[in-house]
Amino acid sequence: MRAVWSFWTEPFRRGEGSGWLSPYHAYLAWGLSVQCASRHYPDTMLVTDDAGVELLVGKLGLKFTHVSRELNRLGGRSPDWWALGKLYAYRMQTDPFVHIDGDVFLWKRLPEELETAPVFAQSPEQFDPDNAAGYYPVRAVERTFPAAGAGWLPDAWRRYTDGAGTRTASCCGIVGGTRIDLLTEFAQLGIRIAEVESNAPGWATWGNKGLCNVLIEQMMLDAVVAHRRTFPRSWADATLRVQHLFAEAADPYDAAKSAAVGYTHLISSAKRNREVLADLEARVCRDFPELAERCRVAALVTASGT
Repeated sequence: MRAVWSFWTEPFRRGEGSGWLSPYHAYLAWGLSVQCASRHYPDTMLVTDDAGVELLVGKLGLKFTHVSRELNRLGGRSPDWWALGKLYAYRMQTDPFVHIDGDVFLWKRLPEELETAPVFAQSPEQFDPDNAAGYYPVRAVERTFPAAGAGWLPDAWRRYTDGAGTRTASCCGIVGGTRIDLLTEFAQLGIRIAEVESNAPGWATWGNKGLCNVLIEQMMLDAVVAHRRTFPRSWADATLRVQHLFAEAADPYDAAKSAAVGYTHLISSAKRNREVLADLEARVCRDFPELAERCRVAALVTASGT
């Protein structure tokens, strides 16, 4: 199984979808993420742009088996759509893979039952499409396009969100599987929702599209799997489910449960927690001192603007 990371530089520069206390801590996390996972998955891939290659490979010295500049294609896209970098990376895979966020550390190899699953992700999240205050603004998006006079949402979305009641989405700290056809379809649909010209008038009415990213990635993963299960194209589709490393949304952030699995995900608040970040720095300095020094120098260069 290939380990894949994606890094779209422009959202990172603007703090979209990341929110680190400083670039230095972001660099430390990236280095530790790659170092940890590559011990279990030596076939590694970075999907990024020119500036990402310069930073992660050039300045930080991170080693990857394969490096793609596919995200150069995102030049000119709004960095509000930070999930596009990930979706582009998913779409280009041709073999079983696990995509790992740069704030995720795999201290242990993933369980075999997860590695061999058709589709897997970190953990399930429940949401109510009618909850306007939630993290999944489904109805607001669905109202946006008719109000703007144009718009398109795929059948998988429409069928999944139709009616009342809770739905599930999948936190994509890690995501992957063996069903490349399905993962490619999911990624392509998510990309099209963000990029299709007929949706542009609707998206233009949104000031910040931050929460829309979880719709085109985390919700659409479950929606596409459910759609394939309802309308199977082969016998294997009839029993499709997204398998999860953790059973509940809160499990990855429970110290005992995450330690048992050998998995750490530094979610938004942790990225600015000085105690957590001090532990991160100490770990990298102890285990990878040369990497820590490269992160320090790169952060100084970033701060100087040179």
